[in-house]
Amino acid sequence: PVMGKIADENCDEVILTDEDPYDEDPYAIVKMVAKDMKRTPGVIMDRREAIRGALARAKSGDAVLITGKGTDPNICGPRGTKTPWSDADIVREELEKLKAKTV
Repeated sequence: PVMGKIADENCDEVILTDEDPYDEDPYAIVKMVAKDMKRTPGVIMDRREAIRGALARAKSGDAVLITGKGTDPNICGPRGTKTPWSDADIVREELEKLKAKTV
């Protein structure tokens, strides 16, 4: 909940997304993070879609802050599942797609 409150107080726009739910309900986690936020955040549960959306909305001079995963190489899901993941790689891929659309 603290991260949601900090984001709400310091960011122009907040998008909450899925990140390492393990065996917890990812929607319940997002709801808990949003609990102390004064504004209603955007919610995009697909992490790639959330990153794409944030990058697409950004204007010149904006900063996009993607938190939660850091350099963790996997998204950890139910029953010990691990999906290989890199926020940095996803950002690079999505920026390339956005650049290709504007050229």
